[in-house]
Amino acid sequence: MFEKPYILFLLTGARVLTLLDGEQLPTGFWAEELVIPWQLLKQSDWSLYIATPDGRLPELDPESLDPANLQGDIAKAVWLKTQVSRIPELKTVLSLKDMTATQLENMHGLFIPGGNGPLVDLAVSPEVARLLRHCHDQQKVLATLCHGSAALLAADHAASPYVACALTCFSAAEEAATALAGRWPYTLEERLRNAGFLVSVGECWQSHIVKDAKMLSGQNPTSAPALTEAFMERLLITDSQGKNQ
Repeated sequence: MFEKPYILFLLTGARVLTLLDGEQLPTGFWAEELVIPWQLLKQSDWSLYIATPDGRLPELDPESLDPANLQGDIAKAVWLKTQVSRIPELKTVLSLKDMTATQLENMHGLFIPGGNGPLVDLAVSPEVARLLRHCHDQQKVLATLCHGSAALLAADHAASPYVACALTCFSAAEEAATALAGRWPYTLEERLRNAGFLVSVGECWQSHIVKDAKMLSGQNPTSAPALTEAFMERLLITDSQGKNQ
């Protein structure tokens, strides 16, 4: 199963987002942030797997199929729902708890999509912290998208190895422009800055990616195509360097 190079997608296993006022909302991964990178990487013939911290099957964030969050594009919402249903790996996810160093050896890249769920589990998971430490130490290509950057807050009795990296995430201004304004459990941009990351954000809802020497990141769902292209470019560079050593 892990005998040839592959890309691992790390998804949230969270089901509920608890807001500051106590309301609980269904949550999960963001459709567009999985579908677009998945399809582009599949077209490039990469083997792809999906994992969650404990092997719990990921849930689709219902908000990601709301046309109101897709510039009113009903056809896009239908298309995204169909494409998600065509990813059988969502029903056979891996558990980070059970993955061994040997299994991770052929993982050439880690891609972490967003959705509101990562704020709940990825940000506090020791399994995620260990995976990120592996990626850092073994120089695996890492990309985080939107609220997927919350995974970088995970720390297993030590500071994140990516602290001081330049990155981006769903911005405070974008959070303030959503229906959850003032009720988010925390502001990711602020939390990352306070943790020591060098956060750069662009215009709301526009594609914006940041290329750090250690990682790549995208601000919002619109950034998914550009981030994935940068991710694939870095995979080629990394693989080329490895073959030349």
